[in-house]
Amino acid sequence: MRVLVDTNVFLDLLLQRGELCKDAIEFFLWCKKNKHLTYVSSMSMRDIEYVVMKSLHDKKKANEVLFKVYSICTKIVGVSADDVINAMYEDYHDFEDELQIQVCREILADAIITNNKKDFENRGVPIFTPKEIVNL
Repeated sequence: MRVLVDTNVFLDLLLQRGELCKDAIEFFLWCKKNKHLTYVSSMSMRDIEYVVMKSLHDKKKANEVLFKVYSICTKIVGVSADDVINAMYEDYHDFEDELQIQVCREILADAIITNNKKDFENRGVPIFTPKEIVNL
């Protein structure tokens, strides 16, 4: 299985957000055990760095966090010019979420893993929370 992991799943893990952190840990362990391919967009990496820098104010620690994310994922996927153009033609509520959908389609992902399912509804891509996909 090939999945695109949304930014919030990584932030739940990195910021240790209670039950969501636990779900993220179980999800990533499940992916590793079952040899599922986990992708993160370069845009998510930027967002993760921004949030971490805002809270830590330490570039070295922020880079350590990014390396942790990198070590968890199979691949970091760039957002292409075509993704941006295709997203502009869609009827989106949030441009960033639409870019995630475009990346998901580009890598032929089987699903998006997120804790904000409503952001991706009715976009033609299966959506699961980390807990849901592990329990399938």
